[in-house]
Amino acid sequence: MINSFRYSASAIIGLSAAVFMSACSILPEPAPADTIYRLPAMSESVTNDLDAVVIRIDRPSAPIVFQNRDVVVSPDGQRLASASQAKWSEITPILVQNSFIEVLSARPDIIGVLPSSGARTDTRVQLSIKNFEAQFDQGPNSAPKAVVRYLATFADASDRSFIGTFETVKTQRAKAATVSSIVEAISIANQEALSDVADWLATESRSYQESKS
Repeated sequence: MINSFRYSASAIIGLSAAVFMSACSILPEPAPADTIYRLPAMSESVTNDLDAVVIRIDRPSAPIVFQNRDVVVSPDGQRLASASQAKWSEITPILVQNSFIEVLSARPDIIGVLPSSGARTDTRVQLSIKNFEAQFDQGPNSAPKAVVRYLATFADASDRSFIGTFETVKTQRAKAATVSSIVEAISIANQEALSDVADWLATESRSYQESKS
């Protein structure tokens, strides 16, 4: 269920009360500018092995609530809202896609490439974003829990025949009920979830290559 209310960036633990302009006012006050957040790069690139597997990383699929740049929060794990005056640097699917490429760049055995690269690959992987939010599971006055859940589907790049699927969920408690703390917690949970997918992908790709040889 997606609600239209938004969590305030300065007081994200509660819903903002509606504020109405005085009847004497002619022009509204300008809205504060959004703060833009990136997912920090937490991995360093390494030199790839000569026999490293090249895999196409398709853009992740996502429900409509994650198909934008909103920093999503939930008061109860069911209703979803957007943190006010806070945006990701890119829409969530592209944010996750680029983050996955960065995670794979820290591995010597896998090379992740974007479809736009034009590189030929035998296999492809697509993530489905199930959760990418902060949940106030301990009440509105406590630091929320970041929840990141992905379903990865691995397939042959030429005929899209199914190879395997893998699901992972990671959580990280934020340090405080603030947007910056929430972003940090989501970043950590995302890194751990993508690392899980990368480990699984390394095993699956080796098995697939051996089955074809």
